[in-house]
Amino acid sequence: MLESFVQGAPAAQIAEGQACADSRERFYRLVRACCAKVESLARDGLYVSECLQGTLRTRPAMRGWSTSQRVIVIGFAERDGLMQISALPRNIANILPRMREKIALGAVLHLDDKLASACLQIQGDYVIVPKITRAALGMTSVEAFWRFLRLHLQKFRKVPLKFFHLYLAETCLRFNQREQNLHALLREAMQTIAIDDVRPLLFGDPVRIGPGQLGFSPLECIASHIAAS
Repeated sequence: MLESFVQGAPAAQIAEGQACADSRERFYRLVRACCAKVESLARDGLYVSECLQGTLRTRPAMRGWSTSQRVIVIGFAERDGLMQISALPRNIANILPRMREKIALGAVLHLDDKLASACLQIQGDYVIVPKITRAALGMTSVEAFWRFLRLHLQKFRKVPLKFFHLYLAETCLRFNQREQNLHALLREAMQTIAIDDVRPLLFGDPVRIGPGQLGFSPLECIASHIAAS
């Protein structure tokens, strides 16, 4: 099953011997948890945002925002040539309105030379990954990573919100190690990482929508970290 994972085949689309779909999915989750340990995934780089539609006048939002009830905001940065999920600045209340005004839902916003944020829509308990059809003529490393991430995740169409951080970790490792032997790297990780180190990642964290940020307009988004209830 590891080879199927390396090739990027969704667990539901492979037939490995007598393993049932649930067993395949649990194995994939274990591999992704190992990816999270290898990549030292920063969970404080993810925010869930509830978008409330109100009546106050604000600047027009870009495509996708006006029809979305919830989104997940991802912070990431380039460090030493590698992409890492990274905590956004504490003024998240200022970043969300900028995203609504400057980028379509599903796009990426540069915050500085190294740090960026992006967003995807949430429907129910799933993160929705829309299809991407074409690449820009010139892309920064941040934009190249976000395109790589969307191309990989769109195979699943929707990703369970409580395990979304594991899919991010997998994509980071695939992007950062794309010139390496991924099969050998993952096999070594699974042989050396203790099960107790990844056990908390295997069950997923419930998502809690926080009380919001002071100063938000009803037309803008209320953000909170993904956290255990």
